[in-house]
Amino acid sequence: MRYINSVIDLQKKMGHRVIFVTDARPTQTINADNILYHNDASTYVPNMQDGHVWLQIDATISDGVRYALQKLSVEPDLVVAHDLHSFLGCEKEFKDGVFVQHETDVLTPGSRYSYISDEYLQTQTCIVNSTNWRIGLTVHSEKIHPKRPIYTPVPFSAVPDPKQFRTRDLLYIGDSTERKGAQEFMAMARKLNIKPTVITHDPDAEVFKGAEVFSFGLDERDSMYQLMSECAVAYLPSKNECPGLVVLECLQFMPVVVDSQYEWTKYLKNTGAVVTTGDGVPYAIEHLLESNGNDQRSLLDIWCSHSRQYWSNLSV
Repeated sequence: MRYINSVIDLQKKMGHRVIFVTDARPTQTINADNILYHNDASTYVPNMQDGHVWLQIDATISDGVRYALQKLSVEPDLVVAHDLHSFLGCEKEFKDGVFVQHETDVLTPGSRYSYISDEYLQTQTCIVNSTNWRIGLTVHSEKIHPKRPIYTPVPFSAVPDPKQFRTRDLLYIGDSTERKGAQEFMAMARKLNIKPTVITHDPDAEVFKGAEVFSFGLDERDSMYQLMSECAVAYLPSKNECPGLVVLECLQFMPVVVDSQYEWTKYLKNTGAVVTTGDGVPYAIEHLLESNGNDQRSLLDIWCSHSRQYWSNLSV
């Protein structure tokens, strides 16, 4: 949702009127000028398998998007479909648009860290390789071969770093799942004998026992940033994280260490993140804790400028 709002905020700053179309009333804050939806309540019924919720294709969702589109009175200058159901609802209404690929299970061969069903993966891969829509990519993929690929980074604008003395050591942001690497993070904190700071939507998870845990809503960004600015280093060992907005947010205030064995981390090239693996991870964290500073901020600022320009070029 923060990725979506980043795109919307940039387009609004450029003077464009932004309309957000979905199948149901959004449950989180959307910064669009207008929001069109079909139902007050979502019609999606999750498929439970092996104790997990598996995301499968549901025609009622794409139909809801299509019904909401019928309320449009003008042809949009730019159409962005952020997920498979949105694309399925839009493809027959518009000849061209951008279908953003944000699930790294689709992009990365052999990865299976989120709960996407086989049908969903196969259908999306087939569509991406055959549609005449533009296909937005955040990382290079050997698994899909679209006709019209384009780069769609997060159009991120960094806030100033207060450069205050860091009163906290190691930070983690994410949920408690295997996909996010929560266990790996906590194991590293114990190995380094550090009491970590955790920002998560499931603060009562057993995996975070021993950490100082916080939770913030979408409307509490300033408070979250204040806490982040107090931390010296972030370690984000996520196995599947695309497009990795959380890393960019952390880089505003501190060095960030990620695990290079996961393909998504290639997205962070030139951002200033420390991309390493194996024994390099604890060494990097300890070194950065001792230096207590963010000397790569200039790289983030340059990356952000380029990322906003990419999205600006799509709508002119």
